[in-house]
Amino acid sequence: MKAAAQFLSAATLAASVDGIPPPGCRRRTSHCGIFARPRRRAHRESKPAFPVMGDVQLPVAERRLAEATKRAVQAAGGGKVCEDETGLSDTRISCFCSKNDRASISIRNAVRIDGIGAREDGHPHILNAMASLLGAVVIMLPERDGAEPCLRTGVMALSIEVGDVSRAVSDALAGTGEDGAKVTPREAQAALDHIADLERATAKLRYQLEHIGSPPEAPP
Repeated sequence: MKAAAQFLSAATLAASVDGIPPPGCRRRTSHCGIFARPRRRAHRESKPAFPVMGDVQLPVAERRLAEATKRAVQAAGGGKVCEDETGLSDTRISCFCSKNDRASISIRNAVRIDGIGAREDGHPHILNAMASLLGAVVIMLPERDGAEPCLRTGVMALSIEVGDVSRAVSDALAGTGEDGAKVTPREAQAALDHIADLERATAKLRYQLEHIGSPPEAPP
């Protein structure tokens, strides 16, 4: 019996070396898996759990909002000031300003940041960008005092904006621009920006003149 067991062990070992399953075993079974040929697993390329931000190409509208948010943060005094105002981290605010990040500022925080921004060209930046994307124009109205200095300032601003619009369109048609006499999208956008400023100046002057022309309110 012992000799028979030794013979069976030797035969089993020899069969395993030659790749032949021993008697009583079949290929590709759970009992004799060591003699079955290993199955090839399909190669799967690993994908990152999150997209690489540098490879994200955002739509033009979202990039314009990100750029407007960046200008609004700068006009408000920087990331630290906006962090104290909104309670958001400086890193999170930086994401809102990036053209390669899908994160977008909330309306509530946009109002806060635009509200503390300096009165400079383009302010309020985020609101102006939103309005432009919707085909509208934001007009910051002056006080209705109707004083002569305010009217004079309004007329001067209107004259300047009319000149800017005329110059932008004339330069685009002069044939010395980017594409000769053909108006390029860049030149058209530059003229549209000046037209938006002209509309704001016109609305402010109208606002003042309507106040002067309206009858005084009757005393209570």
